[in-house]
Amino acid sequence: MGNALLTGPHRIACGHTDRGMLRQSLLFDRLSQPTADMVEGLLALQDQTVLLQQFSQLGEGHNADRGTQPFLLLSMAFCILFGYRCERTVTDGHRGSRDDPIQPNEFVAAFNLALTSPQAFIQDLLALRAQVVPKEKLMRLAPLVDDGEGINPSMFGGPYGEVLRNLAVFVRATFECAQIYAEIRELVAIGKIDATQSACLLEGVESDQKRMIDAMGGGTHGDENDMLYVAVE
Repeated sequence: MGNALLTGPHRIACGHTDRGMLRQSLLFDRLSQPTADMVEGLLALQDQTVLLQQFSQLGEGHNADRGTQPFLLLSMAFCILFGYRCERTVTDGHRGSRDDPIQPNEFVAAFNLALTSPQAFIQDLLALRAQVVPKEKLMRLAPLVDDGEGINPSMFGGPYGEVLRNLAVFVRATFECAQIYAEIRELVAIGKIDATQSACLLEGVESDQKRMIDAMGGGTHGDENDMLYVAVE
């Protein structure tokens, strides 16, 4: 009977199950590349903390990148994703409280302020769990990383081009992962994906990128198959 054709409701149920499993597998597979990109960007940035700090300490007159549209988009993306704030200056010249940036120059200032502490900044990148990025942030990030008019690593050149490209790679990959996780949550909510199987991806306390880097030996580049295994185990 192993080769017998299923008929009626049995075949329909089997078809639904097959489609559900296929959808789940495809979603999980889609996480592998952007998560690997996050790790690649993060590993490169870990070796560029001196450059990050140098970049942040350059005055506006000596830093051509800070006044460009690509750097504004990059600043906005990181500020939205990590909640970086800018310092207000009160009338007597003293610094006031930190507030959410609103104006373009405030996004640039807030991001630049984060870069002045590169080790803390790298820890932010290492700890961020794409699973918990809220939908409201994804909606704000979407136009900033759009393939047509958003951030693209190829936009950045000059003496700090490499570090800026790595920042762009990281933020784009993080957005893609967060989008996939949001889609997984929606499908779990309507019963299209098994909640138990998806829990290994959605729950937990460590970020995917930290787990990958730990599994790779703390900073050595593994191959994509290693990364995929860690992402979906």
